Amino acid sequence: MEDIMLIRSSFLRRIISQIINKMLKKQFPGVELELKDAQANWSEKEQKMKVHLELDAEVTKAQLVDILKKNHVI
Repeated sequence: MEDIMLIRSSFLRRIISQIINKMLKKQFPGVELELKDAQANWSEKEQKMKVHLELDAEVTKAQLVDILKKNHVI
């Protein structure tokens, strides 16, 4: 059995966007995100939650390079 929650209201998306932005500002100053869509699936059998987020983000080239370096991509 699986429970699914879709977050479509702009009010809840704005709140979740603010939470994500606060978390990311500590690691990546200047990066702003806007949450477009969010979906959470809970599987009782696996006892796991899967989260799908659709985000818009705007970063400079310098910020992107910094993010990639911090995550050992380049």
